[in-house]
Amino acid sequence: MKKKIFIILLAAVMTVSAGACGKEKQEDGAQQTQTDDKNTDGKKEDNVQAEADSVSYDVSKCVKLGNYSGMKISLANTYKVTKEQIEDYALNAAKANAQPVYKDTKKKKVEKGDTVNIDYEGKKDGAAFVGGSAQGYNLTIGSNSFIDGFEDGLIGAKTGQTLDLNLTFPENYPTTDLAGADVVFTVTVNKIVVEDPDAEFELNDEYIQNNTSYKTVKEYKEGVKSYLQNQTAEDKERDTRQAVIDKLLKTCEVTVPDDLLEARVADHITIFTKNNCEDGQTLSDFLSASYNGMSEDDFRSTIKDEMLVNLQTELILEAIVEKEGIKLDEDAYQEFVEQQMGSYGFEKAEDFYQSNGVTAKSGEAYERKVYVCNRALDNVVADAKITYGVAPEKDEK
Repeated sequence: MKKKIFIILLAAVMTVSAGACGKEKQEDGAQQTQTDDKNTDGKKEDNVQAEADSVSYDVSKCVKLGNYSGMKISLANTYKVTKEQIEDYALNAAKANAQPVYKDTKKKKVEKGDTVNIDYEGKKDGAAFVGGSAQGYNLTIGSNSFIDGFEDGLIGAKTGQTLDLNLTFPENYPTTDLAGADVVFTVTVNKIVVEDPDAEFELNDEYIQNNTSYKTVKEYKEGVKSYLQNQTAEDKERDTRQAVIDKLLKTCEVTVPDDLLEARVADHITIFTKNNCEDGQTLSDFLSASYNGMSEDDFRSTIKDEMLVNLQTELILEAIVEKEGIKLDEDAYQEFVEQQMGSYGFEKAEDFYQSNGVTAKSGEAYERKVYVCNRALDNVVADAKITYGVAPEKDEK
């Protein structure tokens, strides 16, 4: 599968909206000067200009808004979780995590590749250690599931045989008491088994108690129901917002300034390179290794195509912000930022902004515009007349 390239600027708002917002026109017509941000080490960055910040444009001249109030939209999906979906998901999820069912064979001597049913007890200095014992354990010889020497030590053993394996745990073993320790495993080979392809999986309370945090199948299915409802609600919100954006793109006329498009592409490539290329690695090297040898020219062309559609959306939302006089609520914005930081694993706002901009300052400016334009999209979605379970081609205009 081809990797998705356009992941930087929109990634921070994916959980909120499929849209984003570009830079508003500057009232005084002045271009933004070079920034003087500090990086996460507290050292001053090079004075890097965010190219898109230097482009001045009048959004009212770029966008001719259509009638975005009360748009009629239909989506084929009903976004309802059915009993059948719950049953299917519950069973398939349990089966995917279930241990194989084995049946006995008449084979008597262990060979590499066999699955053996064993009892074993591990001792260190003559005393059994925690986690070193089990009964009726099915081990495939050659799976490297146990420490070196354990599986190979069973090759040639016969069913019913008990043998001692004198082994040493690796020095880097995570349990410090056992790291580098000499131990003895006493192993009894009960039988040699094979997976039973005809065994039917049974979802019962015993399986649930042994493999999940639930106690009964009923509780487990209630958990599945809740999970599916949450996922469906997220799908519904995402699809609804995207449908509204698609309708806006059809009903509004947008002209993206060439210099804005070129500047945004340049910014994106700068950010993409900063976030993905390690020290000394060029963009060409990264693309060659991670994108099946894609050239920089092809990369830029792909970015430009995606950025054009993105900017069309941005400019439409900017125009709605301007027409409706939507302002940024600072407290709500800070909650938005904290949500995004949590979703993407950032502890400091500066690091979050730095990852989404040529500089931390430009990243913050962009995120503020993202937030305001998402609020504009919220309003359009709330005002839209949306029908679910109806094919889009029947959508009224």
